[in-house]
Amino acid sequence: MNSQPDTEMPERVVRELAAAVAPLVADHDVLGTVTGLLSGCERCLGAAGSGIVVSRPDNKRLEFLAATSHRAEDIELYQAQTDEGPAADTVAGGRPVTAGGDAFTERWPDLARRFHARGFRSVYAYPMRWHGEVLGALNLFFAGDTIPAGAEPVAQAFSDIATVVIVHSGAVSKTEVTAQLRAALSDRTVIEQAKGVLAYTEDLTIDAAFDRLLTLAQDSDRSLSEVAAEIVDAVAGRVKR
Repeated sequence: MNSQPDTEMPERVVRELAAAVAPLVADHDVLGTVTGLLSGCERCLGAAGSGIVVSRPDNKRLEFLAATSHRAEDIELYQAQTDEGPAADTVAGGRPVTAGGDAFTERWPDLARRFHARGFRSVYAYPMRWHGEVLGALNLFFAGDTIPAGAEPVAQAFSDIATVVIVHSGAVSKTEVTAQLRAALSDRTVIEQAKGVLAYTEDLTIDAAFDRLLTLAQDSDRSLSEVAAEIVDAVAGRVKR
């Protein structure tokens, strides 16, 4: 399923990985950094969408964490809610999972229909490992059946960085990892609320609202969760009056 090598990929990979690592040396919000990392991985590999699901610390159920578009978010939410699909298999087995074509449709017919309706043809899921435990999966969605040669190590590198972003490297205890995951999921809730507010107040689609939120964060040089909380708090303040 691999296409011919992309001679420009190494330079692009180095550039995107450098951008992904840069926030780790300063204060950063997990969700904003992870979303930027996903976007960089997409650009490197020519993916049409990407997302991350994590295993909840309390009950090990999958939960959606981040995505680069509403289309990708919809697929990630479906996998989390049904606990089936490439992401679930990756988390359970701790190994990358590739799925596309007839094999995808035969194994997960309901997911395949949803997947194809959103313009995706194949998915590549990579485990997010921390000290022997699989915390989640980074998933890349492609519009075709081919990917650049050498994509797996690149995608796994981004997946590993996403893991470090969440637990923030060093001597981190299991309790602290649990707290980081819970904090990230809490941030995601605020971002979802802010997307809804922007969609309603600015008459945008959910996809466009997410892009608007990213732009606001980038233009103000603030974290994604900080801008999202400000938007939600502003609406709550108006309601109270």
